[in-house]
Amino acid sequence: MVGGGASGEAKVPSLEIRLQFLDSHNVFRRLMELLSQVAREKPYLGPGEPGLREVAGPVTLLGELGKCGPLDEFAYLDSSSRTLSVRGARILVASLYANDGGNHFTIPPARFPFVGLKASREVASAVSSDPTLSELVRLRSPAGELYDQDYKEDNVLDELRISLENYAVTSSNRITFVDGPVVPGPFPSTMGPKYEAAFQQLLKERLPRLPDLVGIVKRLEFSRKLARALGSDSSDEVLTLDLGRGKAIYVSPVLKEDVKVGEEEVSRYMTYVRVRDSAFRVESSNPDLLCPGVRTALLHSSFRGIPTFIEVADRLSRRLGSASFVQAFLYAHQLVGVSYESWNWYQEALKELSQ
Repeated sequence: MVGGGASGEAKVPSLEIRLQFLDSHNVFRRLMELLSQVAREKPYLGPGEPGLREVAGPVTLLGELGKCGPLDEFAYLDSSSRTLSVRGARILVASLYANDGGNHFTIPPARFPFVGLKASREVASAVSSDPTLSELVRLRSPAGELYDQDYKEDNVLDELRISLENYAVTSSNRITFVDGPVVPGPFPSTMGPKYEAAFQQLLKERLPRLPDLVGIVKRLEFSRKLARALGSDSSDEVLTLDLGRGKAIYVSPVLKEDVKVGEEEVSRYMTYVRVRDSAFRVESSNPDLLCPGVRTALLHSSFRGIPTFIEVADRLSRRLGSASFVQAFLYAHQLVGVSYESWNWYQEALKELSQ
């Protein structure tokens, strides 16, 4: 992201995703041309086993949040990803939208690897030998493992999105809100060494900027951090909504969680928030940033209760991802062949672009 501007105001940008400027179609055209040569007669690949969704560690209840003011300026971002199933390969397409003080930053068209490819070694070798594709298509995990047909697809999607986010946050000098946890990745101890090594590498990339990040976690249906601290059997989503019943705004006590990813150990501080009918978690590895992060999220809450800037980043990253997916699908349909499920995803992408 590029510095500049002083406002962190969460206004919907007058931005049309700049579809006319996207050059990703060159990547997709060349990739499908290559796949049509080496994979046209191969079977469709499955997604692999699903991965777990969130890191977890010992949780300590610290006390109430305290008083502070919101942030005067900040950046915010979100990433999105989609899967396209073609003969002989699974193509994973990631996208990112970031706003840094009013400056828009997107991947694509910014040149950074935004496509992942799960395929045989034969197909991977052909892609890696192509100068056009080798710069923008990821064939291996951050730990160097080949994205073969057995590599968990959920993990590939996570790794792609986190890589894009790491690139964006390390290009900025502002406090940045990310849509999701500040410590990336699923609970590693149940994943196996190759997946743990990938997320350890992604965390290493993020560490220099970790103290400047605030995470907004909207999906709490599988989270049990607050529930563990309070001895409840509910999910954090149900518990937060219940604790905040009858209140215009509810903010839980502060929790501290110690997380270990490979050799890296970090602590993060978090609190759970209910605004109207929405529950979300605000977290940061920097205890001094948690309170301003919560106040900023509350100040910019939408009619649904979610921070407006997070909704903006989510919407734009998804539309950008849909545009990339449609490009990839059209070339794949013409040159390689696409699976039945990909037709459904294509219709969903078109619908998202029309909204």
